[in-house]
Amino acid sequence: MKDINTFIFEFLEDLLGDGGVEIASIIGKKESTAEELAEETDMKINNVRKVLYKLYDHRLASYRRIRDKNTGWYIYFWKLDFEKAPEVVKNLESNYLNKLEERLKYETSTMYFVCKNTCMRFSFADAQEVSFKCPSCNETLEYFDNSKIIARLEDEITAVNEGHEEVA
Repeated sequence: MKDINTFIFEFLEDLLGDGGVEIASIIGKKESTAEELAEETDMKINNVRKVLYKLYDHRLASYRRIRDKNTGWYIYFWKLDFEKAPEVVKNLESNYLNKLEERLKYETSTMYFVCKNTCMRFSFADAQEVSFKCPSCNETLEYFDNSKIIARLEDEITAVNEGHEEVA
């Protein structure tokens, strides 16, 4: 069973990449500006800001701003907010699981057809509209067995559900 910190670290690594995890670890210890983070990590300022905005979009980082008296520009001080991380991870997984389940439902309830060149896949209704002829290559459309796609979706759903149990 994984502890929550390991799980959150893996989540951040997936979300942000290696450089992003480095930034997250720095702002987890102290409040920092994007410029300070860029200098500390040797990353371009634009890449640092992208990471900060991703963290902010997922409600994992917050900032405070002050106006520089000399330039009149705002300076943003960023900090990490790990309190919301388990909830964010759970919501993202839940959304992903819902999409997988919707796709599985669609795959199991639809009959598909393809040409021998596999130009594109057609549902029965769409294949009927084109008279079972591929509009790209004019080959006859034949039944397509999507059982491997269904099995892959079921495996992924099982893996996500088991992941929920590991963290709980």
